[in-house]
Amino acid sequence: MRLEFRVAVFAAMLGFTAVLTPGCPKPCGPDTCSGGCCDSAGKCQAGNVETSCGIGGATCGSCAEGQVCTDQACVAKPVEVVDAGPPPCTKDDDCTESDKPICETGKCIAKCKNDLECSRSMNGSICDLMGGKCAPARVGTRLGQGCSLDAECQESGDQDDPCFRGGPGCICHKTDAPAATNATGTCRRRLQSCQECSNDDECGTDSIIFGPPEGIGVGKCAGFMGDVSGKKYCRYAKVGQCPCGTIDDNTGFCKPQTESCTQVGCNSDRNCPSGSVCTVSQPDAGAGACGGICVPRCKWDFIEQKEIAPGCPPGQTCWVDQKSLDPNSIFYGSGRCKPPCQGDNDCKQSLSNPFGGESLACRPEKIGGAMSPNRCRANGACMDNAECPERNNVNDPYLGYCDRAAFTCETDCRTGDDPVTGQAYRDCRSPFGCITESGARICKKLTCVQQGGAGAACSTGEYCCGEDKNSDGSPDPCPPIAQQNDVGCYKAPEPPFCQTCMNDQECNNKPLPAYLLGAGACANGSLSPSCSPLPMRCVRIAQNMMTMATVSACMPSTVNDRSAVSANSSRTKADRGCPVNYDERPIRVDFTGDNSPNYCNSDSDCNQGTDAGRCGPDPVERLRDGGVVRSCICPAGSRKSQCPNNEDAGIESECLDGVPGSSSYCITSYVCQFPQSRYFASNDGGFGCGFTPP
Repeated sequence: MRLEFRVAVFAAMLGFTAVLTPGCPKPCGPDTCSGGCCDSAGKCQAGNVETSCGIGGATCGSCAEGQVCTDQACVAKPVEVVDAGPPPCTKDDDCTESDKPICETGKCIAKCKNDLECSRSMNGSICDLMGGKCAPARVGTRLGQGCSLDAECQESGDQDDPCFRGGPGCICHKTDAPAATNATGTCRRRLQSCQECSNDDECGTDSIIFGPPEGIGVGKCAGFMGDVSGKKYCRYAKVGQCPCGTIDDNTGFCKPQTESCTQVGCNSDRNCPSGSVCTVSQPDAGAGACGGICVPRCKWDFIEQKEIAPGCPPGQTCWVDQKSLDPNSIFYGSGRCKPPCQGDNDCKQSLSNPFGGESLACRPEKIGGAMSPNRCRANGACMDNAECPERNNVNDPYLGYCDRAAFTCETDCRTGDDPVTGQAYRDCRSPFGCITESGARICKKLTCVQQGGAGAACSTGEYCCGEDKNSDGSPDPCPPIAQQNDVGCYKAPEPPFCQTCMNDQECNNKPLPAYLLGAGACANGSLSPSCSPLPMRCVRIAQNMMTMATVSACMPSTVNDRSAVSANSSRTKADRGCPVNYDERPIRVDFTGDNSPNYCNSDSDCNQGTDAGRCGPDPVERLRDGGVVRSCICPAGSRKSQCPNNEDAGIESECLDGVPGSSSYCITSYVCQFPQSRYFASNDGGFGCGFTPP
């Protein structure tokens, strides 16, 4: 017998909760055992176990192999999926290992140390060098933009741009690209001298871009003599003379004189890798001076109320650089470690503090109910939103924010993206967003589309008006405003949803809502609310084992596309085509009918309209004993080329989408199915269909 939905054809109908009927002189039957079933001895049983299952005073039955007694009816046992348990983390606080403090996609991982490590996200993200997290590109820079060539990643005018050609510069990292682009790569900072690498390209090899006269040197990836670890590091070609602390390696490239990258001399911050500064006593000690060594930048975490790891040595505090108070800098709020300051004058620019300035003051930071030692920080009320008064009124859409340029707490909101994080400002309480209206910035409730779609904003059984449900780039039909809620969510239309049926044609003939007809109809002629080109199907959902009565439901289709809606979304395009909390169900092409566990008998079944069709072991379904179920199989991504299609015979199928090249199977449609028990739950505004059990 087949598992998954196929076995549901033989399933018994769902019933209601059993209630044991007290013994009485009358024989066991509907009058005396309405809440259970009668066993062979004429006794009323609860009817909720596999060996004695039933309701309404009927004779108890034993569930067949592959079935379970659910709600006093024998139903198909679904394919067992191993529960891997909850993810190891949902937020950074769940990560307790010091070397893996970042929670990403449910896993605790190490902080990113360079942009290239962010290719693991496969979405064109870059590394926040202070926080150690991969994030989208920030505004106003070539960093994180799509590219095909290194030349497309160079900035020639803005010296503060991370991709400035006269600095370390950027490469086109061809491992992934930002979403919604046709690019083959992402502009990311090339690895700098003494950063660990795996190949020359990561260090920047284009001599026209990275060589003189504008560049600071092409790079190569090489190890050190005597280092048995096998690790390799970037080293740059000598342009004029090697920077302080480095010497020519006899091939024209500069390597650390110590034959180690653990400590390299420097005379300015530019000599150090991204995220590090030079411990010199002046901004540039001069060529060959080697006034210091490269150390990590320090920064205060205002939410955690502590320095971001690795932090400063004992007895020192993090003094913010005046230059790091630029609200558009990715290094905003960062600085270097020094002993606690004694007064505001210590924070001004001077020979002893060449990185100070007029916007700095000597103050402590809050640590719970106590205060930290003094450090040089911005001389205003705040540097971070966490320093502003918390607004706890849940009915107030304004959260407030810290103006990082003026160091003041504000109560309106900001539009656009934060140039530091590259993400939208979050100054409004969800589901509100900041817009400009009549010259003022206000928090206004976002539509379901603006909130991220139905999966984020709508309830069970609802669609979101404005979502592109079939991913064709055009708006899909929506009901009148009166049938939508205040953010644009609307109930899945009935019909075609929540309709019983006898065959596919009956589903196609159901009277659809006016907005799905005429001028508002799907441009491709689809009758499904998602406008999927795949056909609607009438699918059997339950059968009464005693009377053999059945119930089938019309199931509108979604798109055969299981890719993510967007780079940072866990929702698929197929899921977007279905109402919230509906499941996507593939309908296999079937040449054998209900009386066989197989969907095909031989390759000839699957070879209609193609010479590449194959009848083989289904990659998902198995018999209860582990035996093979045969179906028309195909490699994911092949669409119709290896699936049976015969217009004269009424056969049209395509390969179920998946990881390109992976084993898949041919389907005639991909439909939206309510969790099975919901079809018989009361129709209470989207959470049930109110079907009568068979």
